[in-house]
Amino acid sequence: MPSKLTWDDLLIQGIPESDARTWLGYWSGIVGGRVAPVFMSKVGDWFLRRPDGGTDELSVIEGTYSSVASTPEEFASLVDSQAWQEQHLLSFQVAQLHERGIIPQAGECYAFAPHPALLGRIDIERVMLMDIGVWQHICAKHFISQSVSAK
Repeated sequence: MPSKLTWDDLLIQGIPESDARTWLGYWSGIVGGRVAPVFMSKVGDWFLRRPDGGTDELSVIEGTYSSVASTPEEFASLVDSQAWQEQHLLSFQVAQLHERGIIPQAGECYAFAPHPALLGRIDIERVMLMDIGVWQHICAKHFISQSVSAK
Protein backbone atom coordinates (compact mmCIF):
# COMPACT_ATOMS: atom_id res chain seq x y z
CA MET A 1 0.00 0.00 0.00
CA PRO A 2 1.44 3.39 -0.83
CA SER A 3 2.68 4.81 2.46
CA LYS A 4 0.23 7.72 2.47
CA LEU A 5 -2.83 5.44 2.50
CA THR A 6 -4.37 3.83 5.57
CA TRP A 7 -6.74 0.89 5.79
CA ASP A 8 -9.57 3.42 6.14
CA ASP A 9 -8.52 4.90 2.79
CA LEU A 10 -8.74 1.47 1.09
CA LEU A 11 -11.55 -0.32 2.92
CA ILE A 12 -15.17 0.13 3.87
CA GLN A 13 -15.56 -1.69 7.16
CA GLY A 14 -18.26 -2.07 9.78
CA ILE A 15 -21.06 -2.22 7.22
CA PRO A 16 -24.38 -2.25 9.12
CA GLU A 17 -26.08 -5.63 8.87
CA SER A 18 -29.27 -4.14 7.41
CA ASP A 19 -27.30 -2.39 4.65
CA ALA A 20 -25.26 -5.52 3.91
CA ARG A 21 -28.43 -7.61 3.64
CA THR A 22 -30.06 -5.08 1.30
CA TRP A 23 -27.00 -4.51 -0.87
CA LEU A 24 -26.09 -8.20 -1.14
CA GLY A 25 -29.74 -8.86 -1.98
CA TYR A 26 -29.17 -6.96 -5.23
CA TRP A 27 -26.62 -9.66 -6.10
CA SER A 28 -28.82 -12.67 -5.25
CA GLY A 29 -28.47 -13.95 -8.81
CA ILE A 30 -24.68 -14.17 -8.34
CA VAL A 31 -24.02 -14.60 -4.60
CA GLY A 32 -25.50 -17.73 -3.07
CA GLY A 33 -25.33 -19.38 0.33
CA ARG A 34 -24.54 -17.90 3.69
CA VAL A 35 -21.84 -15.24 3.71
CA ALA A 36 -20.81 -12.43 6.05
CA PRO A 37 -19.03 -9.25 4.94
CA VAL A 38 -15.37 -8.97 5.92
CA PHE A 39 -15.06 -5.59 4.21
CA MET A 40 -15.66 -3.80 0.93
CA SER A 41 -13.13 -2.03 -1.28
CA LYS A 42 -13.61 1.67 -1.96
CA VAL A 43 -14.99 0.77 -5.42
CA GLY A 44 -17.61 -1.47 -3.82
CA ASP A 45 -16.08 -4.92 -4.30
CA TRP A 46 -17.19 -7.25 -1.50
CA PHE A 47 -14.98 -9.65 0.44
CA LEU A 48 -17.27 -12.21 2.02
CA ARG A 49 -16.56 -14.93 4.61
CA ARG A 50 -18.19 -18.32 4.12
CA PRO A 51 -19.17 -20.51 7.10
CA ASP A 52 -16.19 -22.80 6.34
CA GLY A 53 -13.78 -19.86 6.87
CA GLY A 54 -13.03 -19.25 3.21
CA THR A 55 -13.28 -15.80 1.65
CA ASP A 56 -14.93 -14.91 -1.65
CA GLU A 57 -14.72 -11.74 -3.70
CA LEU A 58 -17.70 -10.22 -5.46
CA SER A 59 -16.31 -7.75 -8.00
CA VAL A 60 -18.81 -5.04 -8.88
CA ILE A 61 -16.37 -3.86 -11.55
CA GLU A 62 -16.05 -7.22 -13.35
CA GLY A 63 -19.33 -8.83 -12.29
CA THR A 64 -17.52 -11.91 -11.00
CA TYR A 65 -17.81 -13.96 -7.83
CA SER A 66 -14.84 -16.13 -6.88
CA SER A 67 -12.97 -17.66 -3.99
CA VAL A 68 -9.83 -15.76 -2.97
CA ALA A 69 -8.74 -17.68 0.16
CA SER A 70 -9.60 -20.94 1.90
CA THR A 71 -8.85 -19.75 5.47
CA PRO A 72 -9.00 -16.45 7.35
CA GLU A 73 -5.21 -16.65 7.84
CA GLU A 74 -4.59 -17.05 4.12
CA PHE A 75 -6.86 -14.07 3.43
CA ALA A 76 -5.06 -11.90 6.02
CA SER A 77 -1.74 -12.78 4.38
CA LEU A 78 -3.07 -11.81 0.95
CA VAL A 79 -4.48 -8.50 2.19
CA ASP A 80 -1.05 -7.57 3.56
CA SER A 81 0.54 -8.00 0.11
CA GLN A 82 1.09 -4.81 -1.90
CA ALA A 83 0.51 -6.66 -5.18
CA TRP A 84 -2.83 -8.01 -3.90
CA GLN A 85 -3.83 -4.53 -2.69
CA GLU A 86 -3.06 -3.06 -6.10
CA GLN A 87 -5.08 -5.73 -7.89
CA HIS A 88 -8.05 -6.15 -5.54
CA LEU A 89 -8.24 -2.84 -3.66
CA LEU A 90 -6.96 -0.66 -6.52
CA SER A 91 -4.55 1.01 -4.08
CA PHE A 92 -2.59 2.72 -6.86
CA GLN A 93 -5.73 4.32 -8.30
CA VAL A 94 -7.03 5.22 -4.84
CA ALA A 95 -3.73 7.00 -4.11
CA GLN A 96 -4.07 8.98 -7.36
CA LEU A 97 -7.62 9.96 -6.46
CA HIS A 98 -6.53 11.05 -2.98
CA GLU A 99 -3.83 13.23 -4.55
CA ARG A 100 -6.62 14.93 -6.54
CA GLY A 101 -8.71 15.41 -3.41
CA ILE A 102 -11.37 12.89 -4.45
CA ILE A 103 -12.02 11.06 -1.19
CA PRO A 104 -15.24 9.24 -0.30
CA GLN A 105 -16.96 10.18 2.95
CA ALA A 106 -18.90 7.80 5.18
CA GLY A 107 -21.54 5.99 3.12
CA GLU A 108 -19.82 6.75 -0.19
CA CYS A 109 -17.59 4.83 -2.58
CA TYR A 110 -15.92 5.43 -5.90
CA ALA A 111 -18.19 4.89 -8.91
CA PHE A 112 -17.65 5.24 -12.64
CA ALA A 113 -19.75 6.48 -15.53
CA PRO A 114 -19.91 4.73 -17.79
CA HIS A 115 -19.35 1.50 -15.87
CA PRO A 116 -15.85 0.04 -16.51
CA ALA A 117 -17.45 -3.08 -18.02
CA LEU A 118 -18.71 -0.93 -20.88
CA LEU A 119 -15.26 0.60 -21.46
CA GLY A 120 -13.29 -2.58 -20.88
CA ARG A 121 -11.10 -0.81 -18.30
CA ILE A 122 -11.12 1.42 -15.24
CA ASP A 123 -10.71 5.06 -16.22
CA ILE A 124 -10.14 7.22 -13.13
CA GLU A 125 -10.94 10.28 -15.21
CA ARG A 126 -14.55 9.04 -15.12
CA VAL A 127 -14.72 8.55 -11.35
CA MET A 128 -17.33 10.11 -9.10
CA LEU A 129 -18.37 9.69 -5.49
CA MET A 130 -21.65 7.88 -5.00
CA ASP A 131 -23.79 6.45 -2.24
CA ILE A 132 -22.67 2.85 -1.70
CA GLY A 133 -26.17 1.41 -1.99
CA VAL A 134 -26.88 3.25 -5.23
CA TRP A 135 -23.59 2.00 -6.78
CA GLN A 136 -24.31 -1.56 -5.64
CA HIS A 137 -27.75 -1.41 -7.23
CA ILE A 138 -26.45 0.03 -10.51
CA CYS A 139 -23.69 -2.59 -10.79
CA ALA A 140 -25.91 -5.52 -9.84
CA LYS A 141 -28.60 -4.43 -12.26
CA HIS A 142 -26.03 -4.17 -15.06
CA PHE A 143 -24.51 -7.62 -14.54
CA ILE A 144 -27.67 -9.50 -13.61
CA SER A 145 -29.59 -8.11 -16.59
CA GLN A 146 -26.60 -8.96 -18.78
CA SER A 147 -26.58 -12.58 -17.54
CA VAL A 148 -30.35 -12.87 -18.03
CA SER A 149 -30.17 -11.56 -21.60
CA ALA A 150 -27.32 -13.97 -22.37
CA LYS A 151 -29.53 -16.98 -21.54
